[in-house]
Amino acid sequence: MINDVEFEKLSTKEKIVKVAADIIVNEGLRRFTAKNIASRLGITDAAIFKHFPTMDDIILTLINEYVIRCSKSAEVGISQGKTVKEKLELVLKAHIQVLEETKGAVPILCFEFSRSENEKFTSILHSFVQNYKKTLAKVLEEGQKEGIVRQKSDPEEIAMFVLGSIQAKVFAKVIEKREGPVVPDPDSFIDEIFYGILER
Repeated sequence: MINDVEFEKLSTKEKIVKVAADIIVNEGLRRFTAKNIASRLGITDAAIFKHFPTMDDIILTLINEYVIRCSKSAEVGISQGKTVKEKLELVLKAHIQVLEETKGAVPILCFEFSRSENEKFTSILHSFVQNYKKTLAKVLEEGQKEGIVRQKSDPEEIAMFVLGSIQAKVFAKVIEKREGPVVPDPDSFIDEIFYGILER
């Protein structure tokens, strides 16, 4: 079960989404069923469908929440940061926070649906990746002009490296069947990313 002090304060709809994320990450999409979610919450299968017409709607809610929060946190981090490094650090810390709150489910769904023909999911995920990449690339270009970010690297490729590094943390947690946070030490993780992209 999800160890979350605030879990009991959530609405049933929010609990369904949290449990769905936990199942996707820890048990896989095959175990992502109304019966499994209902069993974890102590409710009936029918209760799930009072809140979500289909199982796909649960996935869409999970993806949309992640996309909106990551995009918003990137905007906030960029507007609050005084230097390029500070902007990147704020964006990464906020992204890691959203990643932890969703248990890493969306990066797993990105991987699963990248090979799918389900346009409903792939178009949202593709749009998010493209927009997020462009947002990060603008900051990285600014960093290149200031001589902070490696000059010979394409800013969009660096942005994809950052996203890929976040994905890798999720996959490592799943493969290792590790309990706890997706990114156990965010500061060290950010330092590792900076080591790869900043001029020395």
